[in-house]
Amino acid sequence: MDSSQLTSVILFFTCLLVSAYFSSSETAFTSLSAVRLKNEAEKGNKKASRAIKLQKRFEPLLSTVLIGNNLVNIASSAIATVFFVNIFPVYGATIATVTTTILMLLFSEITPKLLAKLAPEQVAKFSAPILRFMMFIFSPFVWLLTKWQTGVKRLISVDGDQSISEAELLSLVDEARVEGSIENEEHSLVKAAIEFDDVDISSILTPRVDVVGVDIEDSDEKIEQTFEHNVYSRLVVYEETIDNAIGVLHEKDFHRYLRAKERKEAKVPTIAGLLSEVLYVPPTIKLAELLKMMQRDKNHLAIVVDEYGGTLGLATMEDALEELVGEIWDETDVVQQEIETIEEGKTYKIRGTYSLDKLFNLLNIQNKEEWLSNTVSGFVIEQLEKVPEINDSFTFGQLYVKVLDVQKRRVNKVLVEKLPAKEDEQ
Repeated sequence: MDSSQLTSVILFFTCLLVSAYFSSSETAFTSLSAVRLKNEAEKGNKKASRAIKLQKRFEPLLSTVLIGNNLVNIASSAIATVFFVNIFPVYGATIATVTTTILMLLFSEITPKLLAKLAPEQVAKFSAPILRFMMFIFSPFVWLLTKWQTGVKRLISVDGDQSISEAELLSLVDEARVEGSIENEEHSLVKAAIEFDDVDISSILTPRVDVVGVDIEDSDEKIEQTFEHNVYSRLVVYEETIDNAIGVLHEKDFHRYLRAKERKEAKVPTIAGLLSEVLYVPPTIKLAELLKMMQRDKNHLAIVVDEYGGTLGLATMEDALEELVGEIWDETDVVQQEIETIEEGKTYKIRGTYSLDKLFNLLNIQNKEEWLSNTVSGFVIEQLEKVPEINDSFTFGQLYVKVLDVQKRRVNKVLVEKLPAKEDEQ
């Protein structure tokens, strides 16, 4: 091999190396996480800062990469053709084409792009300084290509919001958990926060029959007993019926009132004078809006009313926050286990107050039907079409349900089992 042929070989592999650089840079800047680079840049990483600046100028950057890559690919093909034609005059062009294609695919496309996909941020930080210089060298051509891109985008522009959707954001959060970027607890919290705007008040509603309240005409002794027996810090106060709620009584205000009576103070307020204003909300309100209203009105409790003005139930700030961060237990709470696992992923004992949506998610069962009820208890009643009794059972798709306990005509506990999917459902 003479010196000219050796020079051709060196130039050819140099072109392959430069092509690999451009290919890996392209993949890196299209795959990198801008959030990670921003975090590094904020910590003082200058390489990350340079990469972020280039990523913000993506169109000129892409034009530079494509121009550079095409130039070195053309150069490598020309060098290979001259080299092989000198050695094999008849088949040199064919050999050059086959050899160049194989080598460029392996070493200038597949391998560098694979490596860049595995570590996009590292590749971007490494390639940023040279790319910045190349953008300056190719600036006239980049300007022309950028204008061309702008014209094409205007020609084929698509109307509509291009921002990330909630479903896409949830997918990113799921992917982050799978990759180990966030823990399971963080995943649950972030996912709950994203979905919080879509959750309505029915998911935390304490139904009318479970609302604990006192009549404005009740004796002090009865009110005190109600506080003691139910460990609530606030009680709904009504006139004659819970449909006519007139205020909310706080336990500390009530005890202050009792002490004032014992001391026979000159100005002892009445029970009515201790009440805070009731916050009334419709059953269609979302939890996010409910929390805003509670914060605005400095209220911890809301009465949910139906279309006729009657009381459907009540919702508390604690219940709304628990929907976001999970159960919040304090020293006065009686811990009630909603789920008892019999066989993981298949069989459970579940309380009737458990959310119906959570049940289907727990068993990974797809449910496209709309139900009037939001709880397992209501779902059972809808399916049985009668007042449930112990040992009543039914099958709904892959779900088998058996009533285990009934209290005051309400389902208290059920056994649920996920059945094998039928062949036409698989």
